[in-house]
Amino acid sequence: MISVAINTQTPPIRFSLTYRDLLEKYGYLEPPIDLNLLSNDDYHISVGGVAKMMLSLIKTRAFSKSRWVSLGPGYPPSVKMEEAEVYFVDLDAKSLANYTRFKEGLYNESHGLSKYNLVGEEYIAYANYNWLSAQKLLEFYNDTDIYFINDFQQLLVGGIIGPSAPAVLWYHIPFVPENLSRKLKEFLIKAFESFDLVILSTKRDLEGLVRTGAKVKVKQIYPFIDPSSYKTVGRKEIQYIEDKYQLKSDDKVILVVARMDPMKSQDLAISAIKNVDAKLVLAGDGSFTSKTLGHDKGSMWVSRLKELARSLGVENKVVFTGYVPDEELFALYQRANVVLLPSRIEGFGLAVCEGWVYGKPAVVSSGAGISELIIEGGNGFVFKSGNIDELAEKLKLALKDEKVGSLGKETVKKCSVSNALNELKEGFEIASEEYKK
Repeated sequence: MISVAINTQTPPIRFSLTYRDLLEKYGYLEPPIDLNLLSNDDYHISVGGVAKMMLSLIKTRAFSKSRWVSLGPGYPPSVKMEEAEVYFVDLDAKSLANYTRFKEGLYNESHGLSKYNLVGEEYIAYANYNWLSAQKLLEFYNDTDIYFINDFQQLLVGGIIGPSAPAVLWYHIPFVPENLSRKLKEFLIKAFESFDLVILSTKRDLEGLVRTGAKVKVKQIYPFIDPSSYKTVGRKEIQYIEDKYQLKSDDKVILVVARMDPMKSQDLAISAIKNVDAKLVLAGDGSFTSKTLGHDKGSMWVSRLKELARSLGVENKVVFTGYVPDEELFALYQRANVVLLPSRIEGFGLAVCEGWVYGKPAVVSSGAGISELIIEGGNGFVFKSGNIDELAEKLKLALKDEKVGSLGKETVKKCSVSNALNELKEGFEIASEEYKK
């Protein structure tokens, strides 16, 4: 067994109170704060894909010790979860705003939403956040076997950690070099080359990195979930969500589970539902940093989506749930007839795997990484990215033959934490080879 230090932007838990508020509520709390001492109203488990992946990974007890460093403005210095100790990096409001603009610029360009023009103070804030993350990670140097860094928000951490210990980066968003400006592409390649191994989520992204000629060890692993954590709920729970979201018992339901973000392309789903006899349920809220900044991109996107639904005359066919706790999400998956991933381009799409756990057919954009796992007419259907007419037709096919989802229960095994753990152990061995010498 090895000791791992995990680094993500999004924390495994989100606090509803600041550290100061917690101290006023409870008095002195010794860091790392034991979460068992707090009320369930003080925090909730993160729903983001990367955070859920890492939580399911450390719950396997495959590591002798697990530490986790993430962004947490106003959060306590550290907390103790059942599976790991979690440490938070704080940023003042101005630094957080500039950091967010840089990483959003990188994110938007990678997803073809807009080009990013580099601004010095924004990059400095990004570099400072990475420095603070690496500084905390290096405090564990003496008893850490592998540093496991996750995604585009932490690209500079590998270079800062340097040769102190093996550092593995899992880059979760799309890497299609032809879609990137020369400056951003070179920035990414240099960042990748500072790690001992880069993991990419799809064959598409692996091939993209190979085309650049980057001098880095690379491995492809599909993102993962823990299928055993998705519970079967009873009729009472399903009735509750039907009443809450005004779903009739005979309504066909198309479910999109995704944060409210233009990249997730919920607008395509709304446009397509006009020609499909079904209700469209959009489950999710805004991203971690946009809500933290108080400039909620998610709310702005919801307003645009609601206006689109009104303009198309389908507002009665579209349901916005906002944040959905796990028990309700399980019920929504069970109640759904089809799980839809409409994103024009997406790193992967774990919501499809979640739907497959419940035997639901998937309809997926060709721009989504998980389209590599779709067997047309077997576990789902693929529509050409951005093509609303084809999306509507594929939804009709999936609604017509719901047995299509049964094969998904087999496909999801490729995206299970148990399968990924073996792949990750192999990757960690590759990253550690030079250090063992």
